[in-house]
Amino acid sequence: MIKKKTIDEIFAAARVDDVIEDYVNLKRRGVNLIGLCPFHNEKTPSFTVSPAKNLYKCFGCGKGGSSINFLMEHENFTYPEALKFLANKYNIKIEEEVQTDEAIEEQKKRDSLLLINGMASEYFQQQLNDTEEGRSIGLSYLKHRGLNERTIKTYNLGYSPRDSKHFTSYAIEKGYNKDLLVELGLTSINGYDFYRERVIFPFHNLSGKVIGFGGRILKDNAKAPKYLNSSESEIYNKRKTLYGLYQARQDIRKQDTCILVEGYTDVLSLHQSEIKNVVASSGTSLTIDQVGLIKRFTPNVIVLYDGDAAGQKAALRGLDIFLEQGLNVTVVILPEGHDPDSYVKELGTSGFTDYIKEKGQDFILRLAHHIQENYQNDPVNKSIQIKELVRSISLISDQIKRSLYVKESALILKMEERTLFREINRNIKSDYNKRKNQRTREAPIPEKYVDFDPDQDHSQGIRAKVDPTQYQERDIIRVLISAGEQWFDEEQEIRIGNYIMANLEGVIDYTRDESFKLIFKEYASASDQGTVLDRQHWTTHENDQIRMIAIDMLSDKYIYADWSKRGLELQTQKPVEENYIKDSYQAVMRFKMKKIIERIEELKKLFASESSDSKDLILITAYQKLLKERQAIADELNMTVI
Repeated sequence: MIKKKTIDEIFAAARVDDVIEDYVNLKRRGVNLIGLCPFHNEKTPSFTVSPAKNLYKCFGCGKGGSSINFLMEHENFTYPEALKFLANKYNIKIEEEVQTDEAIEEQKKRDSLLLINGMASEYFQQQLNDTEEGRSIGLSYLKHRGLNERTIKTYNLGYSPRDSKHFTSYAIEKGYNKDLLVELGLTSINGYDFYRERVIFPFHNLSGKVIGFGGRILKDNAKAPKYLNSSESEIYNKRKTLYGLYQARQDIRKQDTCILVEGYTDVLSLHQSEIKNVVASSGTSLTIDQVGLIKRFTPNVIVLYDGDAAGQKAALRGLDIFLEQGLNVTVVILPEGHDPDSYVKELGTSGFTDYIKEKGQDFILRLAHHIQENYQNDPVNKSIQIKELVRSISLISDQIKRSLYVKESALILKMEERTLFREINRNIKSDYNKRKNQRTREAPIPEKYVDFDPDQDHSQGIRAKVDPTQYQERDIIRVLISAGEQWFDEEQEIRIGNYIMANLEGVIDYTRDESFKLIFKEYASASDQGTVLDRQHWTTHENDQIRMIAIDMLSDKYIYADWSKRGLELQTQKPVEENYIKDSYQAVMRFKMKKIIERIEELKKLFASESSDSKDLILITAYQKLLKERQAIADELNMTVI
């Protein structure tokens, strides 16, 4: 584990503009720098870098953070990898803390598993290229499939010999642990090789390390499965793996589209044909984790499967998961008798690309057309299929997109939009109620919908419940994060964070937003210990949600001009971002005003529900006191009380 002292040194040395300029062409605009976002396609620059805050923020796609976050997002580094990269860039010596024995053992085992798989991959490659059996059987098969040496090398393809103990004997002679070989699924408990006489397809993680293997049999054997995959282990989980993603990741980002196919050779053939933004699900049902991997690089997916009936069924099965995760799905069905491998060979790169553009259909609209074409004279089954279509549309969170899909689907199916909207609203309400029933005190689910009537037309979306108090909470959090370490009263050694926390004592537990509550409590705890939490603490926070809140609070899409260079300083007040004392004072006062108004309204309702004789004198006194406090704060804020 890297010492905090070293981490602080890295953050102090790493200038966000210096790091990002290696990847993005930045131009000066006011006090900030701006360029085209590397995380999504855009024509008008919305990617802003603030050297003063040492942060970047894209106001198009929402990504933002420090130089560490940028490297983790752009280069798919882990946090330690990003730190080490910057340490090397700025010639900072890495100092690491002593880990617990348990942590050391866990890391050693993980490293050992990766080391063994790396060794195995090299072994399989050597068997393919440097042995007579490998060249005559394995390499011959790959060449017969049209794969060249560059593609074979890029994907580290290999071959396992027919000798049932050849690999295991080789690995043990090299000193590798047999138990770990068994755990990885390379060796059986009885000491036999798991892969025999198969072409080997390694699986890589996003760092390029080999985490598992797939093996294809090369001769007809009814008793043996066509494909064998590695056993799941600490480093390999098939539900979290997509074949070819490591090789395709940069092209997926560049093309802003991911092509999803079914088999390994489909990936290899398309890549060899210069269609490199392609990955394979390897015949498994899609999972949220796999969709999440794609979403890290692009929101756009083209699902490309075989042209037979089974291929079409596979193409449409499970694609709701893409909609649920907010991705845009296009389906392309190849002509019958073809798969991506055979069809790209027949059409060539340009012809295949043109076919995808011409034949690609939006997933939802394809379903609608399929229903209309195949169930026209079967009202019972047609209604069932329409309900399935509506279920898919209900999963789309974007209300505008959902509304447009309803409009287009209604035209295709020759139905009234209102009918589809009513069914969608019932689905949404049903899903909401299921989530609501699962709520617990430890993990409450915020209410998302109010005043919901499934018989009303919600084509313009469902009205979200917005708590006005959160505006005041957000404003205080903004000041706390951006200026908490600044002096409120330097003579009395009171920082702005201390001032805010002292004035919010007893109120924190009533904060509506759970993330804001965590920030308040963390600041209060640090304040009690005499620790100062600065901007960097929040923008590099281990909690992703808190970190993004901090980045959003510190990022401003409106860029202030740097007038100081022209000798035109502000004469009447401090610059906006330096007016900390007034800002924190007003934020606290506005929050207090909101709480007082809420209490006044509660007392009004209480008075209205009781007879005048039963009104408690204490409540009346409290009410009058609240009115005076409200007026006093209004005078301070120069507000008019109605």
